[in-house]
Amino acid sequence: MGFKEDMAKFQRYFKMLEREYEQFFSGALTKPPWDTLRVVDEIIKSYARNPPRNLSEQSVFAMHQAKYNTYTEMWNRRLRLKEEGRLPGGPEAKVRRSTAKPPAERPRTSGDDSFRKVFDNYVAAKQKAGEGTSKLNYESFRKTLEKQAAQLRSSRGFKDVNFGVSVKDGKVSVVARPKK
Repeated sequence: MGFKEDMAKFQRYFKMLEREYEQFFSGALTKPPWDTLRVVDEIIKSYARNPPRNLSEQSVFAMHQAKYNTYTEMWNRRLRLKEEGRLPGGPEAKVRRSTAKPPAERPRTSGDDSFRKVFDNYVAAKQKAGEGTSKLNYESFRKTLEKQAAQLRSSRGFKDVNFGVSVKDGKVSVVARPKK
């Protein structure tokens, strides 16, 4: 295969690898995506051993290689944290979750309405972007936003935080802003 075909294959498999790792870290997959990682790794190693002669191809490869190295370091770090039980969804977290008492029902506050609105907007944006929403859960979403709000209040001194939904380059995310 030629360079362009290999880089197109790299991009396809790298996107697949990103999705599979996110599924693994969220608990949807039971084992890391070793097969997909092997394909991407082989492409990178083959061009690292025999770099392209064309300067533009060298810069394209260097960009892809840097992206691959950055993500690999992040995935390895998250994998280590998950194995140590310091990342939600690790083996120790599952044991803790199964032995914990069910949480007491909390009274609903008016802040829950804003979380519900953000959640609904988030789900709608994900569906519009063609992403799956079957694994989304309002309660865990709300808890995550409450935790992020508490962190922003303590670390940046915000009095309160507003959340919104943002779509950038086809990716849907929740954005926190200080409340005015």
